[in-house]
Amino acid sequence: MVISGRVVEGEKAGRTIGFPTANLKLNQKLKIKPGVYAAVCALSGQNYLGLAYYGKRYIFGDKVNSFEVYLLNFKQNIYGKKLTVRLTDFIRGPKRLTTLAAVKKALTNDLKRLSDKKVILVNRKDEIQGVGDLIKVHKNPPKLHRAVSVFIFNSKGELLVQQRSKFKPLWPMNWSNTSCTNVRPGETTLAAAGRCLLREMGLKVKLKFKHKFIYQAKYSRNLSEYEVDSVFTGVTNAKPKLNPKEASAYKYLSRFEGLRFTPWFKPALSGIFKS
Repeated sequence: MVISGRVVEGEKAGRTIGFPTANLKLNQKLKIKPGVYAAVCALSGQNYLGLAYYGKRYIFGDKVNSFEVYLLNFKQNIYGKKLTVRLTDFIRGPKRLTTLAAVKKALTNDLKRLSDKKVILVNRKDEIQGVGDLIKVHKNPPKLHRAVSVFIFNSKGELLVQQRSKFKPLWPMNWSNTSCTNVRPGETTLAAAGRCLLREMGLKVKLKFKHKFIYQAKYSRNLSEYEVDSVFTGVTNAKPKLNPKEASAYKYLSRFEGLRFTPWFKPALSGIFKS
């Protein structure tokens, strides 16, 4: 379902709880069930992910349904601009919320549900196309999604690599870069890089974007990777603290022969030295 309209001023209550929404003056009669949806929002030639709501705003005593969208990672003034919204996933039905605190709690839970279980689907230009289930996007044939890889060096120029945990569904016990993950809805690539580095290796490091590339690799009859991978680097001499669910061992390397690496490791690494 695609919905278009001009952004008009509302009560501006959403911004007081950290969820500013774009209220749309609709050019069409909606034939959708009320509730909260994941959405792809097109504005001035660029796509953003959003949480869309269609229904009565009980906090204001509305008698008719309205349509509004919270755009993730977005802080611009867009009053009067045309917004096109494509609904991709139904999240939940409407709730009779009568306080701003209740609205904030519900939206926070909606965003958490979206972030915990979904990844960002993109095209080969890294333009947002929607969200996909974390497990399903890796099943053959895989869907192209956004990911990050982190490469941490020490002051000697040696690279910190990890051996992936035996619990990993793809390439367990293979050696790879310092950390990596899929980018969650509502998360920047830099935030994702910092999150996975802390979760997997217990490190907080200032990171710098180096390059991004696309790769596809088949792991098994059922599972594959297909990612737009953004690569970040950093330098620290701090000792890692491994999360055993993520990594089983680590090494510092200056040469990269003799180990079985993941398929994204070498193209990501070669791009670092080219950039």
